[in-house]
Amino acid sequence: VTRSTNARKDCTFIWTHGLTSSVESESQGGWPFGGVPELSEVLPVVRYDARGHGKSDPADACTWQAMGSDLRNMHETMLPGRPVVLGGTSMGAAASLYGALEAPEKVAALILATPPTCYETRRKFVPLYEQSLEVAQEQGLEAAKEAAASKARPPIFLETEAGRASFDIGWRAKFAMGQRRYCAALRGAIDSDLPPPSELKRLTMPVLVLAWKSDAQHPLESAELLCDLLPQAQLHVASSWADVEMLPQQMRSFLQSLP
Repeated sequence: VTRSTNARKDCTFIWTHGLTSSVESESQGGWPFGGVPELSEVLPVVRYDARGHGKSDPADACTWQAMGSDLRNMHETMLPGRPVVLGGTSMGAAASLYGALEAPEKVAALILATPPTCYETRRKFVPLYEQSLEVAQEQGLEAAKEAAASKARPPIFLETEAGRASFDIGWRAKFAMGQRRYCAALRGAIDSDLPPPSELKRLTMPVLVLAWKSDAQHPLESAELLCDLLPQAQLHVASSWADVEMLPQQMRSFLQSLP
């Protein structure tokens, strides 16, 4: 938990990292949201390791829906009666949506960064996860790492030395989490999808959707679809690594605009 004496006291921001990441990896720069703790100047910020990730206990059920229930339980345990803003990147964005659906009246706003593939696009993408899982289970993480190294990296990470360094930090963390955790995380991704569109339309709180271009695992189409489905959503798209580094500032401005 990160707090500032100048922050609002009536609401808290809970942030969830992405697949195979952790609080430590993000803090080291493993995904371009290491600036999230600085948002504590606006609201108190809670970051945590999702089930099966980082320092959390190993878990076999790592679905996005289960993580959404974890968010609700965390909210009720740590912050009873206090409204929250839920946010996260990729897997964390999906978990935030599920958490909001469990208690929408307690969620003041959502920040959905780099939402993952969903629906028909996700069904086409799942076989890639299944291939990675099979290699990791049968041949181990070193073999899985070698197989994954042949796949293209998102172009926006390749523009600058800082972008390449960020990708490499996350890459190392992914294959350092251990075979059991890695496989459980992939199984959770295989078994997950975003909530049904009809359910998403029930979320009427303000929503900020953040995206970047040319990333097959976090396609701009997912972000645009969410903006079509969520009644009060606004979209910001980063077109360069310099824009990516400013995403925490976009989050800050959004949080400051909340009533």
